[in-house]
Amino acid sequence: MVSGYVVLQMYSFIDFSQLPYQSASGSPIFYSPTPRGYCSNCCEINERDDIKFMLYTRDNPFKTQYLYLSDERRLRKSNFNFNYPLAIYLHGFSESATGEKQSSQELKDAFLKRGNYNVILIDWSAMTAVPWYTNAVDNMNVVARYVARFIRFLVMQGYPVQRVHLIGFSLGAEVAGFIGKQLQEWGINLKRITGLDPALPLFDDNSSNRRLKPSDAYFVDVIHTDGGILGNPEAMGHVDFYPNGGHALQPGCARQEIANNRWLGILVGCSHQRAWEYFIESIRYPLAFEANRCEPSKLFGICQHDGNGKAYMGMGADRRLRGKYFLDTNDETPYGRNALGRVLKLSSAVLIALPLKYSSNVTTTTTTATGDATQVTDTLIDVISTITAATRQRQKQQPQEREQRKDLTEWYDSHGYNDYGVAWNSLVSISKTHVKMET
Repeated sequence: MVSGYVVLQMYSFIDFSQLPYQSASGSPIFYSPTPRGYCSNCCEINERDDIKFMLYTRDNPFKTQYLYLSDERRLRKSNFNFNYPLAIYLHGFSESATGEKQSSQELKDAFLKRGNYNVILIDWSAMTAVPWYTNAVDNMNVVARYVARFIRFLVMQGYPVQRVHLIGFSLGAEVAGFIGKQLQEWGINLKRITGLDPALPLFDDNSSNRRLKPSDAYFVDVIHTDGGILGNPEAMGHVDFYPNGGHALQPGCARQEIANNRWLGILVGCSHQRAWEYFIESIRYPLAFEANRCEPSKLFGICQHDGNGKAYMGMGADRRLRGKYFLDTNDETPYGRNALGRVLKLSSAVLIALPLKYSSNVTTTTTTATGDATQVTDTLIDVISTITAATRQRQKQQPQEREQRKDLTEWYDSHGYNDYGVAWNSLVSISKTHVKMET
């Protein structure tokens, strides 16, 4: 598996201000020429302006109503209904809560189609802009405390905390855990937190005081889709789901990104974003993702089903679930193999398995494809070569961004993840002998 360091190296030095890069969902990547925070070269954070609470209900499914901390008058004049459940969503790095094809907007639409909900989208895009990842991590506690204060404000106004469902994607999932911890200091315990592929870079066992963990709410469920690259593969909740093994490439990603000419998305976006895509589908179809509790074999991601402990991933997850669950998905929507009461035939994407940890050897895997898998692999290598050349040029021009790369490099090296050279050599070493075509 390509190491997260390789991805973030490419991600950090591409000039997003000049190129029309898109995420795997087709949404624009949010870019800023300067970071937000409290560093010497940072723009100062203004919590009221930089952390927005965007309310949607069935009475205003498209028109945003902005709520503010401690503003009781605005809350009472809004469409916020104290009798409806509340879903709060925190987007990830490089995202925004506004605009089409954003995870925030799609999740909001799914909840409002499901029923009467209050949906509050947290827009903290000013602090999650590319390429300032380390600054975004540093800003987590500011965002978490401010959102926690807002939830406490709602509770003080009479809203039942047991109706709050906090959901976070990537870095937003880690912030959600921090929010749960902060609320507990005030005697408030959230009913449920859902983590969608919680972020890996700069998070490890030693940072458990800020990363998502089971004690952050009465029930914490986690979906892993990009383990070892941008997502953390470790179990972090009461129940952890690993669709298709929980790692890249998720089914359909290579074909989807190549078809849309989004080459960077093959490595950076698609598998990571599958987490929120799966969850959103589960809002509409709670029984779509049937999973089995079992332990993976020595080959990472292959599950030996024991036939017991069936459960459902996503919105329909049972609060009594504990442990790790595994399942397969379709490679296109509907992703759930029980969605719409039918199972769609899988047409597998090209899977490239590279070393994840503590190894410089190439890990091979049986790969199935509906097209020329070797050609796809060769094309990937060409694309990465082009991106690498661009990042090296970018590195010479941006000393601040180079410091971001240095911080991430030191973290990956200190935790045993592959450095750039190992992952690159592993990718180049893939040949036709590693690809088995299945018709």
